[in-house]
Amino acid sequence: MITPRFSLTQNDETVTITVRAPYCSLKELDVSVEDSEFIFSCRPYYLRLNLPGKIEENDKTNSKFDSDSGEFTFTYEKVVFGEHFEDLQFITKLLGKKIEIESGGRLIEVIGSQTVPETEVDDDMKYGFAMRGGYRFNIISGEFGDVFDIDPHEVKFQDRTSLRHKNEQKNFNSEHYLADLFDNDELSELLTLKVPWEDCSVEFTSKELDFLKDLPNVEYNLSAQQIQFCHNSLLDILYSYCYDCRSTCFDSTCESGWTISKLSASLCCFDSFATPKEAVICAFRRSLIYPLYRNFNFCQKVLSDLKVLISRGDQYIIKCLIDIYNIFLKGDSGRFILNNLFIKDYIVYIMKWDKELWCKTVTALNSVTIQKQELGLNLVQLEKAVEEDDLTSTLANLSLNHCDSDDSVTDTDTSDSCDDD
Repeated sequence: MITPRFSLTQNDETVTITVRAPYCSLKELDVSVEDSEFIFSCRPYYLRLNLPGKIEENDKTNSKFDSDSGEFTFTYEKVVFGEHFEDLQFITKLLGKKIEIESGGRLIEVIGSQTVPETEVDDDMKYGFAMRGGYRFNIISGEFGDVFDIDPHEVKFQDRTSLRHKNEQKNFNSEHYLADLFDNDELSELLTLKVPWEDCSVEFTSKELDFLKDLPNVEYNLSAQQIQFCHNSLLDILYSYCYDCRSTCFDSTCESGWTISKLSASLCCFDSFATPKEAVICAFRRSLIYPLYRNFNFCQKVLSDLKVLISRGDQYIIKCLIDIYNIFLKGDSGRFILNNLFIKDYIVYIMKWDKELWCKTVTALNSVTIQKQELGLNLVQLEKAVEEDDLTSTLANLSLNHCDSDDSVTDTDTSDSCDDD
């Protein structure tokens, strides 16, 4: 059976459920409502929703079908007048809970209160969303050498940060950094661009609804440490997304998948962060080492973009993650694996996460400021050395010009003296 596209709206009195089923057989239509459960069945479509509140079918119930659009519209009264049904826009969480076995590399997804016990996953082997592990990734990890800098089956969890630092120090190019520091006309134009997400709609498009309806409704039982990893890595991923958006004038390119995955240590190194500032420092470092534009002011602007993006709320974050999902599907480098390891889980989890805990993370992010000295790349010393070299060269040129000027005067004086004689 096919899950049809659907959406819900509400007012104080009613809930309206719109179901798009253009190829259905109307003679087999069956719709039922019981308390908080809504069931729509019309071959080849089937939809069962668990609403956050109770509705009832009575003489005020309204049902209609638009044959042109293939849409059914059902309007029911709320049992409790004025009750607000929270998060109706997050349609995935309304679907019946599912168990998913070996789908997208995941061994077992959570159903109800059942989870994969933490002890079943070796601490050294944790990676992916919230460092949960439990993937069959080891079977195919060798096929994704262009995607990952670190193999989680070869590098222990506690060793990944030090190895990442070592690789970053080795790859830092001071000449490229200085070139972008002093020759930045193109960067200046990029810095003036206004982020489109300040004004754009947060409503899901029809394509986004089609995507969300097909995700499994998974329950997550994360520890406090896993929630910490989850939140901070999300900042890391979204920073990389913001960097790509601004560097491409907010129009993704064929290189966007590489940029996002390479700048995010969560994605390509399976690294984790204890605080939002740690995540941002890492993002700054990688932004000054790997991509086309390696400029500290550009990094600061991207951080500002990130704060604006997050201020738009959970729904807009999900829209951005869906965009990242689609970017990773493109190309032949295998970045689609990141969707199975991270992105799909993030999209579902955000619909259900503890909003108060996330607000604490956002508050911490908004207070983050980054200084060059904190990045461990000796940027201040490097810039100072260049300035001193320039000053030395300038003084040398001034001295040389002064000598040349004296010689000219002497020659002139000598010539004048000869003429006088």
